[in-house]
Amino acid sequence: MAEIFDGKNFARRIEQSIKERLGELGNPELHLHTILIGDNEGSKIYIGIKEKSLKRLGGALTVHEFPENADKDEIIGKIRELNERDDVDGIMVELPLPKGHRISDYSMEIGPVKDVDCLHPENIGMVLQGRPRFNPPTPSAVMKIIHSSGVDLKGSEVCVINHSPSIGRPLAMLLLNENATVHVCHVFTRNLKEHTERANVMVVAAGVPSLITEDMVKEGAVVVDVGMNRLNGKVVGDVDFEGVKEKAGFITPVPGGVGPVTRYTLFENLLKAYELRHTHD
Repeated sequence: MAEIFDGKNFARRIEQSIKERLGELGNPELHLHTILIGDNEGSKIYIGIKEKSLKRLGGALTVHEFPENADKDEIIGKIRELNERDDVDGIMVELPLPKGHRISDYSMEIGPVKDVDCLHPENIGMVLQGRPRFNPPTPSAVMKIIHSSGVDLKGSEVCVINHSPSIGRPLAMLLLNENATVHVCHVFTRNLKEHTERANVMVVAAGVPSLITEDMVKEGAVVVDVGMNRLNGKVVGDVDFEGVKEKAGFITPVPGGVGPVTRYTLFENLLKAYELRHTHD
């Protein structure tokens, strides 16, 4: 039976390390500003969780809300204004975006040293080169979790089921930087099981409840479930947890797995953004 990862406990350790660094810097108040376009209830819930967690670090989160039909130039204008403000440490745009809005239109406008979600082309390019300014929060959380499992990534076969610019693609870069053999699968992949059943490590972020079943998993594999789905009033992942935990060697639950760690990797970036502007002049 698999070792079940405790994301909340792991996140508390990251929180403590951030607090210690803040203490060394004189306990500055970190300010995160987020752009919310439209009326996505899930995004609002997640913003509330981030705000509460950031307060524990003595920081503050400000939300700039725009209707779904907001003019793109108005949103870009707000981002440019926040770029110029010295009291703003990090800027991000909440995902998913409503129809008619593309993250690439906005990520290009966020100043690279305030881009705590690591979506600006300059920051993604630095990840590709293996010398990141920031690491994308979810991929960074996944890497920390994989390392905690004790698996040696060098030469390991890793199956990533997601090819989005915010998760799958940057995660593949981080894995390649550690000399893993990476297979990136997605909605157009044929015979998914052929890829998953030989993977030493599997990362799933497809948004499909119970996509991964026990028969698709290699004995003793590390399984990281990034999925977050609502099914019959419950939050579930992309992995059939009850079945897969009997075969995997290590598995993350949903909720309580990747989510809490992602939150604090975002705050690590926020702290670094502060340091870049205030201690590296």
